[in-house]
Amino acid sequence: MVNKRNAGRKRTTSTDESVRADQRERNLEFQEKQNGLTELQDTPPYHLKGSGVTIWKKIVPELLKLGTIKQIDTVNLESFCSSYATYIIAEKEISENGIFAYNFDNEGNKTTDFSKKNPAYSIMNDSIKTMKSLAIDLGLSFDSRSGQIAPSEPLASEKGVSNIRRLSFGTDI
Repeated sequence: MVNKRNAGRKRTTSTDESVRADQRERNLEFQEKQNGLTELQDTPPYHLKGSGVTIWKKIVPELLKLGTIKQIDTVNLESFCSSYATYIIAEKEISENGIFAYNFDNEGNKTTDFSKKNPAYSIMNDSIKTMKSLAIDLGLSFDSRSGQIAPSEPLASEKGVSNIRRLSFGTDI
């Protein structure tokens, strides 16, 4: 079974001369349609609580700067924020009680059961998987963003200086 959605080359919305003419035409049409969509609201939905609201307020301004997210993407963004809130709750439970399940003995004392994992651990892992999937859809990872954003200007080669030498890696090449 092939995953058609993520198969092949990464998509780009570039419209510069390096893109084939038919692809450039499609990308221009996409950008026009994208510009016609309603902008995403700054304020989080009322049903998000706690950490979900916090992450919404952190990432929405950044996504709006990129201009790749619109109101139509709200469901994915809400799901991402909700999964993040669930992740934080599960992480707190694990940090307080450990990765193993616990029981109470006849006297009410808490005892650790090393043969079973804390259910919050599974919840945390499920939340991480959901967030990773939605992050790609929303452009929250470097790879997904790099495929969505068109370069503003290609680097012009200077005589005798390669493009790799102009990059700064904290050391001279």
